[in-house]
Amino acid sequence: MRSLLVDVREAWRSGRRPWLATLACLLIAAASGAWHEPQSHEALLKVGDAYAGQPLHTELVHVPASVFLPTFDLPWWAAVIQVAAVLGVAELLLSRGGLTVVGGLAQFASTMIARVMIIYGAAVHLGLPLSQAGILDTGPSGITTAIGAWLLARRRAYATLALLFTGLTVAAFIQPNIDGREHETAMLVGILVAALQTHIRLGARVKQLGAGDIAGDEADSSQGSLRR
Repeated sequence: MRSLLVDVREAWRSGRRPWLATLACLLIAAASGAWHEPQSHEALLKVGDAYAGQPLHTELVHVPASVFLPTFDLPWWAAVIQVAAVLGVAELLLSRGGLTVVGGLAQFASTMIARVMIIYGAAVHLGLPLSQAGILDTGPSGITTAIGAWLLARRRAYATLALLFTGLTVAAFIQPNIDGREHETAMLVGILVAALQTHIRLGARVKQLGAGDIAGDEADSSQGSLRR
């Protein structure tokens, strides 16, 4: 935890700023205020009411805006704190582009998985009852779960990551609703992206070392030829 705070402070001193996380917090606060006004409430529903019972193309169009809409399980101020902490730290320590990709992939994957689980129903552990198809699926908890898992995996905080995964799995087992399944999916997306990035970096490092060895051998051979 101390090393995380030190790295955040150093990133701030270097001039990095979490502008994307700040924008997300402002949008969540604005959407929460507009949610309680009749006219703006209807407008928000038209662009961001996502639920599994919709036609697929409609839900996919609404998914991006649904991140900023209020959710019944989380007060708006708690959502702002959650986004500021998780997205803000990830934006400072990792990259804005990576944060956007991980969040987008998590939203898409969890949306698809939820629809599949409802199709299978509650007949198996991973399935969901048909009643979940009408549950409004809004709020930023999915992307914060994915980005938080991505951040922990990238920083090799495996104990904390395992604790988070265990907690989400137990909660999803005790209360099998759409939120729990989507959070599990989002977390897996964050872990998989981090693993893929690690694999790519290791492969590039091996190639670089191999190229350096070849260059060294060629230089040695050239020197040997000159001596002759």
